[in-house]
Amino acid sequence: MRSIYFTLLVFILALPGGFCHASDDDFEDDYEDALESQLEDQLGTIGESNGSGGEFDDDEFEDELEERLEARLEKAEDFDDDLEDRLEDMFDKHHKMDDDFEDDLEDHMEDRLERMERNFPDELDSLHQLAELDERLDDLEILSVPDEYIELMDDEALERALEAGAEVRSVEKLDGLGQLLVTFSEERTESAELNHVYTLDAEASVNQSAANSNGMSPSDAARLMGMYSRPQQILRIGMMDSSVKADHECFAGTDVYQQAFYPKGANPDYRHGTAMASVFTAECGLLDNAVIYNAEVFGRTAKGLVIASAADLIRGLDWLIGKEPDVVSLSLSGPPNRVLSSALEAVLAQGIRIVASVGNEGPAAYPRYPAAQPGVIAVTAVDQALEIYTRAVQGNHVHFSAPGVGIRLADSSGGLVSKDGTSVAAAIAAATLATAVSITDLEASAQDLGKPGFDSVFGFGLLNLDSNVATSAE
Repeated sequence: MRSIYFTLLVFILALPGGFCHASDDDFEDDYEDALESQLEDQLGTIGESNGSGGEFDDDEFEDELEERLEARLEKAEDFDDDLEDRLEDMFDKHHKMDDDFEDDLEDHMEDRLERMERNFPDELDSLHQLAELDERLDDLEILSVPDEYIELMDDEALERALEAGAEVRSVEKLDGLGQLLVTFSEERTESAELNHVYTLDAEASVNQSAANSNGMSPSDAARLMGMYSRPQQILRIGMMDSSVKADHECFAGTDVYQQAFYPKGANPDYRHGTAMASVFTAECGLLDNAVIYNAEVFGRTAKGLVIASAADLIRGLDWLIGKEPDVVSLSLSGPPNRVLSSALEAVLAQGIRIVASVGNEGPAAYPRYPAAQPGVIAVTAVDQALEIYTRAVQGNHVHFSAPGVGIRLADSSGGLVSKDGTSVAAAIAAATLATAVSITDLEASAQDLGKPGFDSVFGFGLLNLDSNVATSAE
C-alpha cells in the first residue's frame, strides 16, 4: 500500500514545473492526455508486480486495501484500549496519592492544633475570635434596621428635607434633647445614618439560690475595689436595658420606674435588665438609697432576638435626661452611629456621667460603642483573681476595670444567677461612680493590673476607692 502511494507521489512531483503555468486550452488537453497515459502505465506496472498480467484489478486492489485498513484499525483499537488502561491506572494512583496526602495533612494539622490548645490557649482563642470578627465585619451593614435611616433635626432642617423630596416615615419630638428624631426610608442627607442594632453584654452561667455561696456578691466585688461602706445619699440611677422584674425580692425597698421604647411587635424580656438593676439595690447590690429609672429599650423580637436600635436608644436617652440621673449605666454595645453619638454628647453636656461596657466580642474585636465614644467611661471586666475576662474587648478607649466574672445577681425567675461579662462590670462601676468622686482622682488611685501605667487591656486599672469614697454632700 505504501509503495502505491509513494510511486504516485513521486510521479506527480516529477512532472515538469512548467505545466503549472500553462494557460492555453490545447496545451491543457495535451497535459491531461499525457497524465492519463502515464497513470495507466504506472497502474499497469503495479498490476504486473501483483501477478495480474499487466492489468490493474480494481476489485482485488480494493479488497487488499480494505484488509490492510481493517488490520490497522484493529491495531489502533488495541492501542487505544491499552492507553486507556494505562491512564486509568495512573489516575487511580494519583487519586490514592491525593487521598493519602490529604489524610496525612489532616492528621498533621490536628496534631498542631492539639499542641496549640495545650501550649497557647489564649492565642488560639484570639484566632477564633478574629475569624468571628471578620464575619461580623463583612455583615456590618446587616446590623441595622433594613432600609431605615435616622437623623436629629430641627423644624427648619426637616422642612428643607421634605422640600427636597425626602420620604419621611416618622417624626418624634424629643423634649429632653430639644430636637426632632426623624426616620427616613432612604438616605437623603449627609448627616443621616443607618438605624444600627445593638446587643446586651452579659452571659448567664449557673442558676443559684440566694443561699448559694459560689461566686461573688456585688458587695464582695466592691470590697475588691476598696469600697467598704455604702453611700448614704439618695442616688438617681439611669439605665437603658431590657425590662426589670420589679417584684423580685432584691427590689424590696428600692423604687423602680420604667418606660418601654422597644417596637410594638416586640415583647418584654426580664433577664438582663433584672440582673443589672439588682446591682443598685440595698438587698442584693451596693446602694442603700437608690432610685432606678430604666428605659426599656431592649425587647424580644418574634424571632427571639433581644436587641435595640439606635433610634430606641435615642428615645431612651431623651426620657432619662428628664429624670436628671447621677449616672447612666449602659450595659450594651454595637457599631458607631453618628446620630446616637450626637444624643450622647447632649447628655454628657448636661454633666451626666455615662458608663458603658466595652463589649464581649474578644480582644481581637474592633472598638464597640458607645463605650468607645469620647467622654463615655468605658469599663472592662476582671475576675476574682483580677485577671482579665477572656471575652472582653480591648483598646485605648478602655478606662477602668471592675469585677465582672461570677457575680451573683437577681434572676428574673427568682433567686440569684451568676453572671459574667463586661455588662456586670459596667453596672458595678456605675454604682461607685454615681457619687461625686473625681474621675481624675480615681485614675490616679486605680490599682495597676497590667503594664505599668495606662494600657489597652485594663485601662488605668481596677477602680480603687480607698480614701476617695466621697459623697455629693461632701
